[in-house]
Amino acid sequence: MREDISAIRLIVCDIDNTLLPSGWDDLSDYTYAALFRALQKGYRLLICTGRHYTLMPKGMMAKLPMERIGTINGACLCDHDGHTIEKHPMKEEDMNTITRICIENDIGLGFKFEDAIVTYANYDRFVANYAKKPGEAELIVNDDAKRTHHLKYGLPLGTFIVGDESRIEPFVGKMDNLIFAWSHRSGYDVFLKDINKCTAVERVLKDEGLTWNNVIAFGDAGNDTPMIDKAKIGVALGNAKDNVQAHADIVADTCANDGAARVLEELGIA
Repeated sequence: MREDISAIRLIVCDIDNTLLPSGWDDLSDYTYAALFRALQKGYRLLICTGRHYTLMPKGMMAKLPMERIGTINGACLCDHDGHTIEKHPMKEEDMNTITRICIENDIGLGFKFEDAIVTYANYDRFVANYAKKPGEAELIVNDDAKRTHHLKYGLPLGTFIVGDESRIEPFVGKMDNLIFAWSHRSGYDVFLKDINKCTAVERVLKDEGLTWNNVIAFGDAGNDTPMIDKAKIGVALGNAKDNVQAHADIVADTCANDGAARVLEELGIA
């Protein structure tokens, strides 16, 4: 690899299917070793994920010395203990539009509020597809009947929907201010066009006195493409769809084969 890393200071990584293979509870020893070598060399690490803070991998959180974490696709930047630093709620009209679509099309809907993930439609479908590990289902609040969680806790910061792709695809690219980004299986992240993972990264860059020219970013899904595009070096994992890989400067090996770690090594960052 001949990429110029002289300006790189910040490593930005998605988690699921980028650092953490599907079904895994913790990062591999190989990936941990590479990340720690990069940190020892003075590089900074920012995890930027679609996950809600309550569902962050506990092993990774205990081991990696991260001061800040971008969650909910950049709509929430929090510290290592989950305290919110900056948040970007969606508009009530967008919340209502997504809710209507999901009710009418039998789509599982989970809104990511600051305090918790809360369903507003088809709880059972959502949990069956979203909560894969022991204890995760208990963290998801069922508010399908009343849909009033936002009245007490504020508007949601993000959305995840699950259902038949044939029922979701007609809305992809058809709504002016909402992006439907395929995530996995029949799951889609839904977020505002002007709020994405770049939002959290840019707050950190501002605080650190850095720019996108100082960033290497890793991702695998449609919600990662904004930061892959803006980074000095954008990396897509080998398991990413072709339309995500098309945005990248480098296509790595797969997540299961420690693709992100191998790129850090090959570039001399780790």
